[in-house]
Amino acid sequence: MEAAKVLIVDSDKRMVELAVIKLSNAGYWVMTAASGAEGLNKLRGTPPDLLLVNPALAAGDGYELIREARSLPELRGLPVILLADPHFDEERFRNAAVKVEEMLVKPFAPKTLLHRVNAQILQSRLLRQLNPLTVLPGKVHLQERLRNINRDGERFDIIFIDLKDFKVYNKYYGFEQGDRVIRFLADLLREESDRRRAADPELYHLGGDDFCVVLAPGAAEAFCEAVKERFDEGIPQYYLEEDRNRGGLVVSNRQGFIEQWPVMSIACGIVGNGQRVVQDWLEAEAIGSELLHYVKTIPGSNYLRDRRRS
Repeated sequence: MEAAKVLIVDSDKRMVELAVIKLSNAGYWVMTAASGAEGLNKLRGTPPDLLLVNPALAAGDGYELIREARSLPELRGLPVILLADPHFDEERFRNAAVKVEEMLVKPFAPKTLLHRVNAQILQSRLLRQLNPLTVLPGKVHLQERLRNINRDGERFDIIFIDLKDFKVYNKYYGFEQGDRVIRFLADLLREESDRRRAADPELYHLGGDDFCVVLAPGAAEAFCEAVKERFDEGIPQYYLEEDRNRGGLVVSNRQGFIEQWPVMSIACGIVGNGQRVVQDWLEAEAIGSELLHYVKTIPGSNYLRDRRRS
């Protein structure tokens, strides 16, 4: 992965020197500027992933630099950490009305700065990974969640969710209609997650018609049953009446033969660490894919739990 770029705009030479050493040693690409004008030039020339700026620059206004940076289309979502002097002017900050993600008041330890920078870079990267269609977190978020779960020794269930015959539907009805089906499924999963807050469910969109739900043990089967029933009840509305009446699609394949495809159904595979060790995302994904492959061979909507032991 390319090194994240950090721009520090501050006329405090000693602080900047220490920050550059700490961040560079941690693998960041660090740029520096001592004035607002120099900072703006570097923002435009090499857009950073994170801006660290002192509002009280010796030459220029740090708040104005933040405003100018975020006026640039490519930097609209740029995260900012404010590097405040000991006698920070809070009233001026309120009047400036600029949004910053973090504020560090000098003096601070280089280790503290590194922790804040790490957190902001991670958050920024995760936000960029949200699925644009459903605005749900994706695979990167799920991988991070599973790392944390395994680190803390938590019990969990993961429900892998996929649609049967979605590709045929998408090809026949078009991508716009296919996106409507994806949003329908995402909304359904959100609603069922909201109904089961006690199980602490977390919903992820892995792309296409693939979703995952991470939740506490004991609730997965009821979740799948509710999703299955509601999906089967709602999906016919996304078909034309003639296709609903005949139970699905009738299309010609490349060889000119007529093929029949039933109305879409849903497949769910439940993977948990109650009876077996699931070390990481790759292992969970492999088990989930195996379950879904089998469930899709069964007619209609179905779900299955992996009951194998380590």
